[in-house]
Amino acid sequence: MRSRAWGIGVIVASVTLGISASQAAASLPFLGVGQAGGPSGLSQIVDPSGREVLLKGVNADGLADYFREDLRPPYPTAPSAYAKGACPADDATVEGVDICSYDFAQLAPLGYNVIRLNISWSLLEPAPGRIDGTYLNRIAQVVSWAKRAKIYVVIDMHQDAWSKYLYTSAGETCAPPFQAIRGFDGAPAWASEHIAPVCALNGVRELDPAVQEDFQKLYDDIPAADGVGLQEHYAAAMLALAQRFHEQPTVAGYEIINEPSPGFNAAPGEVDSTELFPFYAKVIDHVVANVPGFRQLFFIEPNVERDVTDQSAIVTPWSAYSSYANVVYAPHVYTGVFTLDQQAASTRFFPSQGGYESAIADAKALGLPLWVGEFGNNPSDDETVLKTSYELQDHFGVGGALWLWKENANDVNRAVFWGVYGPPFPPGTAQASRIFYTSRAFPLYTAGDLRSFSYDPAARSFDLEGESAAVERRSSTATMLFVPSAVGAPISATGARVRTVVHGDGSRLVYAWPLGGPYRVFTAG
Repeated sequence: MRSRAWGIGVIVASVTLGISASQAAASLPFLGVGQAGGPSGLSQIVDPSGREVLLKGVNADGLADYFREDLRPPYPTAPSAYAKGACPADDATVEGVDICSYDFAQLAPLGYNVIRLNISWSLLEPAPGRIDGTYLNRIAQVVSWAKRAKIYVVIDMHQDAWSKYLYTSAGETCAPPFQAIRGFDGAPAWASEHIAPVCALNGVRELDPAVQEDFQKLYDDIPAADGVGLQEHYAAAMLALAQRFHEQPTVAGYEIINEPSPGFNAAPGEVDSTELFPFYAKVIDHVVANVPGFRQLFFIEPNVERDVTDQSAIVTPWSAYSSYANVVYAPHVYTGVFTLDQQAASTRFFPSQGGYESAIADAKALGLPLWVGEFGNNPSDDETVLKTSYELQDHFGVGGALWLWKENANDVNRAVFWGVYGPPFPPGTAQASRIFYTSRAFPLYTAGDLRSFSYDPAARSFDLEGESAAVERRSSTATMLFVPSAVGAPISATGARVRTVVHGDGSRLVYAWPLGGPYRVFTAG
């Protein structure tokens, strides 16, 4: 097909784009799972027009119930504490930083189109069978801020080392090589009973027999004090979220549990197929059965062993566990950060692409889209590890959420913080290297099929190639790219008609309407 190039000018009104003001202001659409495509041949997250959707963003942990010595929640859960732009004082004793309305003014110029919003079961269901409406309202408040900013939310039922209620009490001792350890976040106290001591092998929080005991109780569906199984309680908590947000497309979906441990299942890899994925299916099917017309996404992780080995043993398709199709495989990729090479030898010899290649293989085996729920590193490694992570995501056509938006101190190494913004809070101090790599050009929506994409922050250039049938000139059919303010070059195209909107912060939103066949959108010069 003969290619055509189109020049670009600054567009100051949406009507000159060939789209109405109402279309330009339209809310985010619901997302689902579509056919395979993209550079890796994976099932795709799609919008109602069938466009491939790439979710790129960051984790936000301001609603997590992190451990404090007094076991009180670190931040207020009442929405009134955040009314009219208010933001409670930072609690520097916890790693998490509260999320407030002003955060979205900081998020928007970076181009993020999603936050993975970490929440805690301990605050959602503080007593067996009692859903805390105030906490639900607080979650809804953050979702409303995201809606105004046109940023999707993945509501993530977060946990680390099961619960803040698992900690070595004063006077208790741990026999070496086990060590005393503080609590973290996750389950409520009533779901955290244990017989095993809270002692972490070599100080590694997941290698704690009490943590594995409580995970195994979840997998075995042991009854809580009220006689109701832990899985039924968990499914009811997820149902409460879905009942509140199922009509809100800003909520892209729900992640069932963060970094689940294998319990006492000793055979590597078996826990996914025998315990974890059947648990996911039980939760999903419970929600779908009780919310008429439910259509949002669920995000599922393998067990946390994968973070260490960069490998899984997934061979069974998701359809063997549940008939619900709007499910996304969402592992974490921490190659060279938490993998065995770094943990055991303090060096990096695992292949940098290995975590992504194995995740792609897992997603293909499951027949699901792939989204990396967490990746990241110590900021001192941004020029190597973080740079490579984003390059691999571009190469494989995979979205993900960086760990972390804001942080007082890292939960594993409190001598550093991993946030895009660091203290003091509020409002925080932008970290230059994080901004440089994370605020990047990328396709939010792709008409047809994305064939390749690359962005070079040093050269301040990008190149997208796709293929599509000809589309009508509407905002809901266009390939849409975010271009950060750092990229000042003109934008050109072949095989597509292109227009650009310039935002007040200098970033740009590029609309490209394919003319039929291969097309390309790129920085000129």
